Amino acid sequence: MKGTTKKLLCVLMAIFITVGAMTAVGFTAADAEDTAEPTVAEEIVEETVPADNADLAPVAVEPGTEAPTEAPTEAPTEEPVPEVGRVKNLERDSYESDACLLNWDPVEGASGYYVYYLNADNHKNFSRFADVKTNSCLVTPLRQGTQYHFKVSAYIEYKGSIIEGEKTLKKTATQPAKVTGLTKWRSSDVMEMEWDRNDKATGYRIYRTEGGGKETLYKTIRGNKNTTYTESGAKGGRVYKFRVKAFRELYDTSYSSDAATMTFMGGLCGPDYSITSRLGRVNLTWRANAYATHYEVFMSTTSSNSGFVKQFTTPRLYYNTQKLPVGKTYWFRIRPIYRSGSTTIEGTSNKKSQKITDRAYGDYVGSTYIEISIDQQHMWAYKNGSQIASTEVVTGNKGDCDTPKGYYEVESKSRNIYLNGAGYSSFVEYWMAFIGTSYGIHDASWRSEFGNPIYKGNGSHGCVNTPYNAVRTIYNNIPTGTPVIIY
Repeated sequence: MKGTTKKLLCVLMAIFITVGAMTAVGFTAADAEDTAEPTVAEEIVEETVPADNADLAPVAVEPGTEAPTEAPTEAPTEEPVPEVGRVKNLERDSYESDACLLNWDPVEGASGYYVYYLNADNHKNFSRFADVKTNSCLVTPLRQGTQYHFKVSAYIEYKGSIIEGEKTLKKTATQPAKVTGLTKWRSSDVMEMEWDRNDKATGYRIYRTEGGGKETLYKTIRGNKNTTYTESGAKGGRVYKFRVKAFRELYDTSYSSDAATMTFMGGLCGPDYSITSRLGRVNLTWRANAYATHYEVFMSTTSSNSGFVKQFTTPRLYYNTQKLPVGKTYWFRIRPIYRSGSTTIEGTSNKKSQKITDRAYGDYVGSTYIEISIDQQHMWAYKNGSQIASTEVVTGNKGDCDTPKGYYEVESKSRNIYLNGAGYSSFVEYWMAFIGTSYGIHDASWRSEFGNPIYKGNGSHGCVNTPYNAVRTIYNNIPTGTPVIIY
C-alpha cells in the first residue's frame, strides 16, 4: 500500500514538472509575436549548451527579460528632384511682317528652352516651335498682320529625363504687310490715290510732305474698307509726297506696316489728245502739259486698268503704232512725266479706245502708199505692205502756207529741177507732185533739221520738205498713182 502510494506521488510530481516547463516556453513565444518586424532583418543567434550539460533542459528566459538585439539600420534617402526656374522678361525684340525675334533672361542651370506658338487669329492650341540652347529664338515664317501668342519654358536634363519648368506667356502680333496697289488717279488741283485693302488692318495712316517741308501725320483712316484718299487745292508745279501705312491695334500696341510712297506734282495730269485710226495703225497726238518733260504711251487689248503695257517714252507730242489687226479695238493711255536729275514724278492719264481700220478718208488705200502726219511732222512710205521709209519732215508754215490734208496720189515724178515761187527759186534733186505743180514731196538741202516744231514759224511754202536719203528711197520705190494720205 505504501509502495503504491509512493509510486503515485512520483507520477504526479513528474506531471507537475512537465506542465510547468511547457507553461514557461509558451509565454516566451507569445511575447515574440507582440514584437514589430524590423525595417532591416536582424541576425538570429542561437545559444550553445555546454557539452557537460548536454542532457539538461534549456534554461528558460525569465518573463519580462528581452533578448539583446542589434541597433536597426536606417533606410537610405533618395536625392531630391531639382527645381527648374521660370523664364522671366520674355520680350519681342524685332518688328517684321513675317517673323518675331524673342529674347528672355537666362535661367540658371537650364539645359535649354522650349518655344511654343499659337496663331491666335485662327487656332486655339499651342504647337512647339523649337528647342533652343540660348535665351533667344527667331520664330519664322509667320503670317503678316496676325496676332500670335508665344510660350517659353526652361528645362533640365536629369538622370536621362527632361524636367520642364513653368511656361511664360507673351502676346504680340506681326506687322501688317506693306500697302500694295498704290495708284494715282488724279494730279491736277485735286490729288487722288487708291490702294489695296488689308483685311487684317485696323486702319491706315497717311503721312504728307509738301515741297521741302517737314513730314506730318496728315490723316488717320479708321476701318480697312476705305482705301482711297483725295485732297483738293494742289498748287501747279508743287511737289507733294505721301506715305501710306496699314496698322493694327492689339494689346495696347499699334503694329504698323512699312510705307508705300506716292509723289504728286500739282497739275501733272493726263493731256488732252486725239486718237484716230488710218491705214491699219493708230495715231495719237496730244497737247503739251505745262510741267511735263516727257510722255509715256500705254496700250492694252482690254479695257482693264491692269492690262496696259508701256509702249514708248518720248518728249514729243505724238505716237503712232505699228500695223495692227483690222477690226480689233485697242485702249490707250498717255501719262506725262517730270524729270530733273535723279527726280522723276509720274502724272495721271486718261483712257481712250480706238477700232483699227485700213481706210483713209473713207477710201480703201491698198498696200503701197505714202502717209504724212502734219501734227507729228512725220512721213511713212509702204510698198506691198512693207515699210520702206520712216522720217521726220517739215510741212507748210502753220497758219500761213499750210499743207492741205486729204487723199491724193503721186501725179508726177521729176529729177534735178528748180522750184520757183514768189521771192524764191530752189533746186531739188527729187520731186514727187501730189497736187499739180504746187504741192509735192522733195529734198531740202537748205535745212539741217526736220520735225516738230519747225513748221510753226519756219515751215515750207506748202510742200513736204524731206531729208535727202529718205526722199531718194521713196522716189526709187514708189510709182506714180500711189496714194498720198495727209492728215
